[in-house]
Amino acid sequence: MTAIRSLATAALVALTLLASGLTAPTAAQDVLFKNFSEVQVTGPIARELSGENHALIIYNADYENDGITDLPVTANDAMAVQKLFEGMGYPSENIKVIANGDKDTLEEQVLFFASTLTRDSSVVIYYSGHGISFDDDPSNYIVPVDMDPQVSAPNAQAKELLFKRRSVNFNKDILGVIKTAGPKGVVVFYDACRNSPVATGDGTKSVGRNDSFVPAKIEGTAMFYSASTGQTSLATLGPQDEVQLSLYTRVLVSQLSKNPSIRLSDLHSQVQGEVTTLARTRAGGHSQKPVYEDKLDYSNSENKEFCLASVIIGGQARCTGREGLQPETGGGAAVAEGFCENAPVQGTLASATDLSQLRRDRDTYFRCPALRTAIDARIATLNWDSTQAADSCDAYRSYLRNFPGSIHAATAQMKEAEACKVLSPAELAHHIGICESVYRQLSFGNTNIPAGDLAAATESCKAASNARPTDYELGFKRAELLLATGQDEDWQQAVELLSNAAISDYPKAAIRLGDYYSSDNAGFLTRDLNQALTWYERATKMNTISAPDMVSSLYRVAGLYNELGSPHLATDAYRRIVQIDRSPADLMEHARTLPEGQQGRVQPDDIYDLVFTKWNDGETAFQIGEAWEGGAHGVPNALKAQQWFERAQKLGYAPAAARLTGASTGGAAPVAAAGGADTYDLLLSCIDQAERQLSPRRRLDESEVCLTGYLGRASMEDPGRADAEEYLADIRAELAGYGGSDTAAPAVMATPAPQGHPAARYNGSFKGWRGYTDAGRRSPSRECLRTYSFTAEITDGTIRFWSDGRTFTGTVDAGGIVSIDRTGLSPRSKTPFTIEGPLTEARMYSGYCGNGYFRLQL
Repeated sequence: MTAIRSLATAALVALTLLASGLTAPTAAQDVLFKNFSEVQVTGPIARELSGENHALIIYNADYENDGITDLPVTANDAMAVQKLFEGMGYPSENIKVIANGDKDTLEEQVLFFASTLTRDSSVVIYYSGHGISFDDDPSNYIVPVDMDPQVSAPNAQAKELLFKRRSVNFNKDILGVIKTAGPKGVVVFYDACRNSPVATGDGTKSVGRNDSFVPAKIEGTAMFYSASTGQTSLATLGPQDEVQLSLYTRVLVSQLSKNPSIRLSDLHSQVQGEVTTLARTRAGGHSQKPVYEDKLDYSNSENKEFCLASVIIGGQARCTGREGLQPETGGGAAVAEGFCENAPVQGTLASATDLSQLRRDRDTYFRCPALRTAIDARIATLNWDSTQAADSCDAYRSYLRNFPGSIHAATAQMKEAEACKVLSPAELAHHIGICESVYRQLSFGNTNIPAGDLAAATESCKAASNARPTDYELGFKRAELLLATGQDEDWQQAVELLSNAAISDYPKAAIRLGDYYSSDNAGFLTRDLNQALTWYERATKMNTISAPDMVSSLYRVAGLYNELGSPHLATDAYRRIVQIDRSPADLMEHARTLPEGQQGRVQPDDIYDLVFTKWNDGETAFQIGEAWEGGAHGVPNALKAQQWFERAQKLGYAPAAARLTGASTGGAAPVAAAGGADTYDLLLSCIDQAERQLSPRRRLDESEVCLTGYLGRASMEDPGRADAEEYLADIRAELAGYGGSDTAAPAVMATPAPQGHPAARYNGSFKGWRGYTDAGRRSPSRECLRTYSFTAEITDGTIRFWSDGRTFTGTVDAGGIVSIDRTGLSPRSKTPFTIEGPLTEARMYSGYCGNGYFRLQL
């Protein structure tokens, strides 16, 4: 499937002809192979030209669950295909076989394979095994060997979601990953969907369809399907069949062995006819008609053709037709009179926009030089439109490489010179500084940036990202600035930039796409919760995601599944949050926002049970009781409150005992009774804790929780009620100034310190993250990670935490500024080390690892 290359010299042509066996085949095969051991490439082939060809062969034969039938024939299929590619000159190190892969192994090995590819690579993907398809979903799903087909879910939609989670999404997790490497072309062969393991209607597995994959029409890809929609793909023609290969693979390998350089479109027609005919010979008859979807970019091949390998014709590397390599006959076959002049494409060429059809027309009129030239010009113009939209160094270079004679070549050269300009370190630093300065204003909520400053910053981001194309953070910032312009064309480009960064495993880009797709008022995107879920869940699988981004993404995933009426999937997300969080505070706060009793929604008890199972302490149980007592989930529930207070009492939490029995001196009523002095004391204690929060917004939020909880318990005659109501009104007025429910807080504000040490208000235990942002340039990346998580203890101006085998000790002043140097490291660092700045966003530097960050969640 090479993007066909020209040989450098005539000498190499001669060498190839002699060494590669470029002669007519000794004898054409009259029969099809019966097993992989028979496979032998006999057709002419220039094997030396396959050096950049890669193959990924995946087969699943031995399924772990008894509910899924094994497919032993797929192992033979894979060996036959591997032997075929080796015979076609594919280097052995370029052929990767994944056998009987579970979900994690498949996804991991595909990432490894993709890391070996370059922009000069051509890729063939072959899969043999079980597959699943779903109504109204163009994605292809393959069944890993560890898939459990037993599903307990309330409805078919929930079953479908679970099956998708357990399967491997070929479009995204295999093809999508491989295409991030930017290969010249990708060809896919699917011999799948025999006896779909989830197609039976027994009430526990019925979500798939017993047919072949849905054609996805993926740009830059040719996809061969072993059967049409609604048909099954045969593994055998019957019990008496001695053939040890699947029907489709048998025909495919046999045809390619005879004519390995056949054009893809001709290959399909040959294979389709033979498979269809053979399938009918099965006892009782069988309908199986293979399908071909061609979305390759033919501008990426020198001769505007694609094949899996090539031959030398007239000194050039070329593909062949159905007849294979034929001896030269001088002028070639004559063209029928009027064939070129009367071609229907003549009248529609100027308005044609379908690149696939134009490529087919070009092949149809191959012997019409003038018409072929006109079709090539139209293809070049359409590619120029997409090149201008991408507006990047790589895009202009690719265009000039593929269309050097285009009428747009001069403009492309000028644009290339501008986009690919090599910046000096000072120029690069200048552009990065402008880009990041305006982006920082935007991220701090400044929506009044002058249009000129925004345009200049966008251009600086573009210049910097062209100079550093793999720095996806710069691309992300450029996208954010483009979105701020309010222009439709800028928004479309921004989404492309975010998508490129997201599929290159930049988590913030995936999260932002999730935000936009889930928003009611994004404007430039239609709200699509399933698309939002895809991006959020993709972010959570990235190795570079920070702990805060991981947790916030999981909250979003849980919220969307809740909105979609899938509480069991939402609970899975909450379960992952519980596994990550070191404190129940945030989850408890979140649980208080959930109403009780809504159909198809996560219930507060679901989260409380997860939280209590992990932390299992009296204070947590007591806080849950307070939430039920205060009516946080609709109306007060005294019974549930009492149950949680009793749990807290059993765990030795003293305030719970007092709440249940009442004070011995005053004879206060039990939990179900109202208010009293103890209740007001609890309010004062709660307010005191809220005031210890560093963030002004968090102080207000937690004070509001304290006050609403107290007012839910206190009687109308309680002497403190009027003051509490007045204070609550003041708190809510201040909160209104923040706008919405965004948890982002203003910068740290100085407040009067309590009695004792000037920095005592920062005392406590806090989650923290630190990491290096120089991408391990100063040392191996495994030693200078992007994210380390830890728990820091602050006591009267002293901060201490353990991370990566060291204890870090430093100071915190009254303004919340942290300071740590290498004298505070144990064991001490041999190179300079500093952490300096606000607790919530300090700068870290290591002489070994470079620049980094330090953050606490206060």
